[in-house]
Amino acid sequence: MKHIWGAVKAIGKKKAIGWIVGLAAANIVPILIGLVLMSIMFAIIGALGGSVGEQQSNQNHPSAGYVCSATGEINQEKWTSVFQNKERSGALKGHGEDIIQLSEEKDLDPVLFASIALHETAWGKSNAIQQKNNPGGLMTPDGSGLFSFATLTDGLESMSQTLYNRIKVDGLVTIEQLGNVYAPVGAANDPNNLNEHWVPTTKEIAQKLGGLTMNCEPSNQPDMEVIGDKSWISSHSKNITSGFGNRSCGGCSSFHAGIDVASGNITGTPITAFADGEIVISEANGTTFQSSSNNMGTGYGWYVEIRHDDGLRTRYAHMMEKGKPVGTNVEAGEVIGKVGSTGASTGAHLHFEVIVNGEKVDPMPYVKPFLTGE
Repeated sequence: MKHIWGAVKAIGKKKAIGWIVGLAAANIVPILIGLVLMSIMFAIIGALGGSVGEQQSNQNHPSAGYVCSATGEINQEKWTSVFQNKERSGALKGHGEDIIQLSEEKDLDPVLFASIALHETAWGKSNAIQQKNNPGGLMTPDGSGLFSFATLTDGLESMSQTLYNRIKVDGLVTIEQLGNVYAPVGAANDPNNLNEHWVPTTKEIAQKLGGLTMNCEPSNQPDMEVIGDKSWISSHSKNITSGFGNRSCGGCSSFHAGIDVASGNITGTPITAFADGEIVISEANGTTFQSSSNNMGTGYGWYVEIRHDDGLRTRYAHMMEKGKPVGTNVEAGEVIGKVGSTGASTGAHLHFEVIVNGEKVDPMPYVKPFLTGE
């Protein structure tokens, strides 16, 4: 993410921090220094796209903005409130229509396009966009620096082509997938781990614009069955292909600690929370490639565990990709991930476990009402 933090480029982030620390060390008029430091920190935070509360919100709610807009279209009121207000969009003021037109030409989500542009340019205030008309951080071919464009429209057009290549050609359709390219976590040129904020902040901006219009999760779940305070776990199927207990595996035996839900075309369909709770695990266990009967991996793959009340936990395994992050509070029926075939799997399915006070128990009594109507 070597080009995102344009708001502090004038002096350099490390130099700015060193300058602040130096002032404090000099012990010059402590009260005055405190006021100056506070002003500087708030200015930097504001330039990066929001108040202290908003920055904290980005970290506490990193999945915000991933849902679709309520209508599936651009929220014109929110869109206009950003792109007709220089305080909110900086150099991007008045270029909302350019983003929409370029998105239509290349079949891109204009909200995603705009969210990345606003984030990459610190809400239109970075040196890159103000001095080089470069909203997407495009580097020169030799990597010596940022490319300069004659006009901001030219810069937006180049950015749209880059997004087209990543989304339409490479198939990186989600904010998470794009984040691995724009701001890979753990990159050598990111010693302060700032890249970890790229995905949650981009999602937060998308939410402020009214929600994504493509490749997003619906904000409601009309096809999810809810009974009382519990929900079925897959919108696509109720077909149980493997139950809880011992099972044979071609001359061997193993214990299956959950139930499997699978059917045709289930790959990529939503996995939903069984009950209200908090996500306490969202990570990979074993392999993360998409396994098959000819190339089976190990472990749970990508999986999520939710902590509910009264010592109850539920686990959802073999997801297509990383699910919603740890610390997210979810409601029954809320999407937490997508069905995949990572880990020890021979084909796409949802492996569902119920854990009571640390012990894995048969999930069937818990899901029976959804299967029998009783």
